[in-house]
Amino acid sequence: MKIAYILPVLPDPYNSPSGHLRPYHFIREMSQRHSITLFALSAGEISSEARNEMANWTERVLTFDVTGTEGEQQPRRQYWGLGKRSRRALKSRQAIKRMADSFADLINREDYDAVVFQGKHTFPVIAGCKLPVVIDFCDATSYRMRQSMRYAKLSDLPWRIMRYLEVKYFEKKLLAKSRHRVFISGRDREAILGCRDRSTLIPNGIDLKFWTRTRHDPKPNTIVYTGVMEYPPNADGALYLIEKILPHIRKSVPDVQLFIVGRDPSTALIEAARNAPGVTVTGFVDDMRPYLEQASVYVAPLRFASGMQNKLLEAMAMEIPVVTTPIGAQGIQVEGIEELPVYVAQGEIEFARSVVELLKNKKERVRLAAAGRNYTDQHFDWSRSAAQLEQLCMEAVADAGAKQKSAHGQLLQDPVRRVI
Repeated sequence: MKIAYILPVLPDPYNSPSGHLRPYHFIREMSQRHSITLFALSAGEISSEARNEMANWTERVLTFDVTGTEGEQQPRRQYWGLGKRSRRALKSRQAIKRMADSFADLINREDYDAVVFQGKHTFPVIAGCKLPVVIDFCDATSYRMRQSMRYAKLSDLPWRIMRYLEVKYFEKKLLAKSRHRVFISGRDREAILGCRDRSTLIPNGIDLKFWTRTRHDPKPNTIVYTGVMEYPPNADGALYLIEKILPHIRKSVPDVQLFIVGRDPSTALIEAARNAPGVTVTGFVDDMRPYLEQASVYVAPLRFASGMQNKLLEAMAMEIPVVTTPIGAQGIQVEGIEELPVYVAQGEIEFARSVVELLKNKKERVRLAAAGRNYTDQHFDWSRSAAQLEQLCMEAVADAGAKQKSAHGQLLQDPVRRVI
């Protein structure tokens, strides 16, 4: 097949968090059997390493910058008088328009079989597309945004509500565009379509060769939480951990040490850590594995989330016992598997109690660590997930061919329609 793959951001396997590399792994696997043209938005200059890596797996890579004035005919004064968010939104719309024009031109000149689409606000690119489209819906963005409003500042609510309504609009457009759609988890599918829908579930994979321990000597009473700290669910979870959960843990384990590992921590998070004994906020690190290896327990106190919780899978693959919330556990749930090899706790007191129980019970830590590694090994494989997406693409092409054949046959049988 000849496939056009449309993304809201160019995958960068050298710098992106592992959770953002879903399309990279799909493209890498599918390119072995199919020709792929990649369309992607970019935020400023793209590293030569990232562009070359994607070029290895595609016929061509076309990018459209959302931060500058690339390809614009209007002068920069068009941005005068606009606030920061408004300028960013306008530049993004202009980049999407350039992408849509390029996409329409290319599929009119060349024969493509199918389109794989991921994103929400980039929907205008495929709005008029007549090719069969497979939509990797991935996570339920509106679901996460709706949850986050419970913990938002009052002053932020108008902007959050506007963004929520915008995302809901594009989600409805995507659902109407194609019945060939993919969700990353049952939780996200249900949030958008209800519990009766059977749209395809394709989980992320995990690189088990990379996420493997080299040392088995974790430090006593050490807990760790990882993730991109500018991402709202992670940022909220980190502050919740320091301010609400850690004081309860410290009552039973006074010498507990907490490492919060991940890039772009907020000023509020850094200040909270400075005022709490035994807390280290690392910011960006080249490799998270050394921090995971020294942890006795991994914690993920998420209060809102969508999609898969890749950081939990990475910790489980690294044989670290995990404590998380119900919303975090839903993000690693496999259809048909009822019992997860993690501790699930609701509320700061129950969460702290679960952490303390594991810190004091080495035998249970060892059991949970082994079960977690086995769980990731059994259920999260990139090749298997890419094969599911490939099969869905072939089904979409076959369905489109059958509809075209049926319409042609109906036209031949209806002389009045044929004359008209």
